[in-house]
Amino acid sequence: MAPSADNIATFVEVVRRQSLSAAARSLGLPKSTVSRRLVRLEEELHSQLLQRDARKITLTSVGRRFYESVVSAVDALDAAVTQLELSSSEPRGAIRITAPPDLGRMVLAPMFVAFLERHADISLDLVLTNRTVDLVQEGIDVAVRASRVVEGSLIARKLCESALQLAVSAQHYTHDDSETIRSLSERPFVLHRASAGSQVIKLERGAALLARGAAVRPDGALRGPRKTVELTVSGRVNVDDYAALAELVAAGQGVGLMPAIHVRDGVSAGRLVRIFPAWSSRAPHVFLVYPTRQQPERVRLLTEFLLAAFAEHGSV
Repeated sequence: MAPSADNIATFVEVVRRQSLSAAARSLGLPKSTVSRRLVRLEEELHSQLLQRDARKITLTSVGRRFYESVVSAVDALDAAVTQLELSSSEPRGAIRITAPPDLGRMVLAPMFVAFLERHADISLDLVLTNRTVDLVQEGIDVAVRASRVVEGSLIARKLCESALQLAVSAQHYTHDDSETIRSLSERPFVLHRASAGSQVIKLERGAALLARGAAVRPDGALRGPRKTVELTVSGRVNVDDYAALAELVAAGQGVGLMPAIHVRDGVSAGRLVRIFPAWSSRAPHVFLVYPTRQQPERVRLLTEFLLAAFAEHGSV
């Protein structure tokens, strides 16, 4: 009896995901069904394809040869089915996405609303976390990350630039013409991931001017002054979350250096005042990360939508 195509496709997905659970999530099947399909495939082929234990799945030599002989055919079949679906119906199904909580709440949520209004048959499963999620193991289709670091065979596409800006509590703010950027080191800060109650921050004036549309030379260099300063700042509060940092700054606990989205949010709510707006600190760019395997049409639509939405939104 010829091996079942469903069993072969399940085997390929398990090898790619290196996990029964991850493959089950990707295929939308119970883990028990995935396990039964593997057993049946091995029975159909009269060969052991996988070594399984509590921690990992490993291909046998026979399994590796079989995988290499069928994987391109499975991909070709997936592509053919995708093209047929495109020609016959609207994209449908769930997309699983992960992103940092602040980006999810402040930036992505309204984008997702617009996307869902365009595609009534697509649903979104959003996982908001600051940890770096293993996309393959956890069955994630798309990740938005404030870093280009990727693992394995994932690819990253830049969504936008990011910068850290200085802000203080609106309630406690008093303007002082004599204050300079260097005198900030004398003021208490709400620190972010500091050690021993202090940290060094690097501020750049040229980067802020460039981000606001300052003139550039033909070679791309900034016209006019460009300056960098390093300050050692200290404070009584140290946090590892920018949302908490913004709240503490708004409550008057010190100066904060935080992502632009938190500053804009606080300023619009009347809780924060941005200070020294010509100065900012560089932050990791925001990237869209996803597996290199051919994306289902619903996922491709979302990635292209987010690339266009961030191009319009600008830096965060």
